[in-house]
Formats: sequence, structure tokens, C-alpha cells
Amino acid sequence: MGAHSLMVAPDAGDAVRYGEVAVSGGHLPIAMAGAIDPTRAPLILLHGWTLDHRMWAPQVAGLADRHFLIMPDRRGCGRATAPPDLAREAEDVIAIADFLGFDRFAVLGLSRGAVVALDVAHRYGSRLTGLVVSGAPLPALVERAEVIDLERLRARVANGDLEGFRREWSQHPLMRTHSHEAAALSAAMLADYDGRDLLVASDPPGFPAEVLANLPMPVLSMTGAHDTPWRRACARALAATAPRARHVEIAAAGHLANADNPQAFNAAVAAFLNPRATA
Repeated sequence: MGAHSLMVAPDAGDAVRYGEVAVSGGHLPIAMAGAIDPTRAPLILLHGWTLDHRMWAPQVAGLADRHFLIMPDRRGCGRATAPPDLAREAEDVIAIADFLGFDRFAVLGLSRGAVVALDVAHRYGSRLTGLVVSGAPLPALVERAEVIDLERLRARVANGDLEGFRREWSQHPLMRTHSHEAAALSAAMLADYDGRDLLVASDPPGFPAEVLANLPMPVLSMTGAHDTPWRRACARALAATAPRARHVEIAAAGHLANADNPQAFNAAVAAFLNPRATA
């Protein structure tokens, strides 16, 4: 495995540096912000579906002064060349940590990124100092009550109708934003989404209750207060199942809570990762 520098994106601030990590089948670009502090665990942030590492810009602004942040483009997303494969993404996280020399670290994932984060926690729990999941889908804990017509969306992409896909998906409750800043950020990422992950069979890992009940690390289970009812129920159920979990709802925020209300989101993450400092 290896890494090398990448050109800095035109809209990137000076505080963000870029690299690239080799994983099975290709490479993952990583954005990095903040300074390494031996007293605080680095934090790997995993973006949601149709998004990319740019979704964490509000966290760069609010958390990089206290944590070293690593934000990859996941397989099949952004500028990643590694082919889509949800079963390999936990291994990708470990590859990133190993390349950067981090034996232990924290992980934060939102939506599908939360699924990957949970898979890391399940398979590599001894490596994690903490796990933060926001808007995680957990059908094994709560009967699914949310509709995403993936077959119709997949057909749009297969037929080359990316504009129709973007138009339809942007209206889904999971993409509903509650601030102008969040709307602009999600629109910019969706405009660059090319749909290639939809054209490859890749089943997400499942997490039965007994797996979640044996997570050894501290867990912060979050949603926005205006996330879908099912995602909010999943967050509460995870907090009630994992032995060292706590639950937080972010006010004035939907599914993209990190962008809708970054001040409250960042404060919750900071308080969880650094309880003594915030106290």
C-alpha cells in the first residue's frame, strides 16, 4: 500500500491537505486537516451515499483544532478509483489507518458511511477508541419504515439519465436540508455524483442485535431531530443495545445533521471524544 500527494481542489482551504492510499483494486483519495496530537485519537470520517469527502467541510471548521481528521472518498465515490464494494470498506479504513501509522483511532460515519463505521467496529473493534454514527440504517433493530426505490434510481443511471436521478434523489427526505449552507454543499456533491456504485452489486453488511450488543467501544448514536422517523428510531435502538452507547438528537437538523447544524453536531462529537476537556 502507499500514498502520494494530490492536487489541492480549487475550493479547498489551506488547512486541508490531500493524499491517496492504495487499497484493493485501486486508490482512495484522502483529505486531511488538523495536527496530530498524541493525547487525542485521530478521527476518520466516512461520508454518505451520493456524497464525498466534502460533506465534512463543517467539521474541518469546527473539529480540526482539536483532532487530526482523515476524510476519504469511499469506494465508487468522488475521485476514488477503487471499485464499489461495501464488503471491503472496513478493510479500507484499516488500510488508511495503517498507512498513516495509527494503531488506534475513532470513526465517524453518516448514513451509509455509518454502516461502514459499524462494520469497522464489528470487525476491528480493538482498534477503535470511539464510534460515532449518525443516521444509521439498522433494519435488524427496527423494522424498516423508509422507502428508497433503488431499482428505479438504478434504472435512471443505467439509461444515462443522471439529471433525472439527481432531480429525483434531491427530493428524497434523506436529502432534505435545513440551512442554505447545507443545501449548497449537498447540491455541489450531488452534481458530481456519477452513479457508478449503483451499477455494481454490493450488499451492505448486516448487524444483528447480538453483534451490536457486543461492541466494546464507547458509541455515540445520533440523528438530526428532523431526520426520518425510522432513522431516529434506529438511533435510539442502537443506544439502547450497545453497552457503552449514548444517544443525541441534533436540533434544527435533518439527515445531513453535520451540515444543517454544524455547531451542535461538532459540540456533541467533541464532548463524546473528549469528555474531560469539554467538562
